Amino acid sequence: MAALPYSSAIRITRVHPPVPAGYDRRTIAQAPAHDPVRARRVVSELSTVAGVVEECEPMRRLDVGSPRTVADLDRVTVGCWGGAVQITDPAFGEDGITTRNLDSAFDAQVTDHPDARVIGVCEMDFSMSYVKYLLHVPGVPPVRADGWDGTDGGMDLTGDPVRVLHAIGVPPGDPGNSPVSLDDLERFLWSDYVDVASCGLNQPFADESLMVSVFRVRRSEDIRDAMDEVWHRA
Repeated sequence: MAALPYSSAIRITRVHPPVPAGYDRRTIAQAPAHDPVRARRVVSELSTVAGVVEECEPMRRLDVGSPRTVADLDRVTVGCWGGAVQITDPAFGEDGITTRNLDSAFDAQVTDHPDARVIGVCEMDFSMSYVKYLLHVPGVPPVRADGWDGTDGGMDLTGDPVRVLHAIGVPPGDPGNSPVSLDDLERFLWSDYVDVASCGLNQPFADESLMVSVFRVRRSEDIRDAMDEVWHRA
């Protein structure tokens, strides 16, 4: 199989109430153990999955990485740790030009789980890096931000990130309570912002031991076509 030319971080995280305190390097070991039975239900309900072909051996979340071969494009991982669910699926990837694959999957998750925080992340490294962040917090309008790293246009933003921080109980700009601040949007780190909304689960810690279930899946024709636009660009 041919190697794929991109590195990526593509995931949707759900945090159901009661929302846990944010995890860090010291407390991540206290996260609940992975629930593989729930993970099977989660993958079977995904809008990007037409069916599960095989459940593979579980793996550490730390080892998931980016798709490296064409076969990896049909590998979906699901972690279920207490009230938190994290899905990594190449079908969420976007090219920043014609596709809105993450939006569709994110909107489906929000519709199915309106009481949960839903956080969508797409970071794709083409010749430049394209990023998209989507956040749903119950009770406030969603936040959507996307753009190309290193361009003059910056991020296109819809929604009010400060209002979302208030809704989750984090005072923006307060260094005693928040690792993120919106005082200077030019230097604002969206990865920190989505990590706060995700209770520290946005990306793995270097020494964590969280496990995920691994599934080889079948795609519908329309999902396959949408993925081809992203992963098989000329």
